[in-house]
Amino acid sequence: MTLEPVLETSRLTLRRLTLCDLDDLARLYADPVVMRFYPSVRTREESERNLRWIITQYDAHPGAGLWAAVHKQDKRFLGRCGLIPQHVDGVEDMEVGYLLDKAVWNRGLATEAAQAIRDYAFRASANVPRLISIIHPDNTASQRVAEKNGMAHVTNAPFSGFNCRIYAIERGTWLGLSSGEGAS
Repeated sequence: MTLEPVLETSRLTLRRLTLCDLDDLARLYADPVVMRFYPSVRTREESERNLRWIITQYDAHPGAGLWAAVHKQDKRFLGRCGLIPQHVDGVEDMEVGYLLDKAVWNRGLATEAAQAIRDYAFRASANVPRLISIIHPDNTASQRVAEKNGMAHVTNAPFSGFNCRIYAIERGTWLGLSSGEGAS
């Protein structure tokens, strides 16, 4: 089954997740190295519940959601990335989230996905004043991705049992990016 992509980058296709992605997602969620900054690894059953929830969110939050990150060249499932509505410290924001298989770390794929998601979010809705990324304090790799995405550390806040670092980019900052990406 071929699904319509939500977004494409030079190396990735981001598309809606389906139940056909369960094996890949369960493998990703079961990897303790990939999940070390999350509350816990997930069993296959927990992965299936999470996947079913993700799928229901597509209609609940049109234009947002967690999407399968698929390598264009070999069609391999690499992880999940997307826009997630979040409540942090009583404020509702859209989070740019990314979780990729450790086999593809340090290749710029998370940054590539995050930048495409950022641009998509700001272009798709004038009602998005800022985007955030919620990052475990020890996850320096994800913090670098957020910074490459034009985000700056704005505060720390409790989230999922951790005192996480909150990174944000305001719409005005995005519009003024020196590369001109935001304004195009």
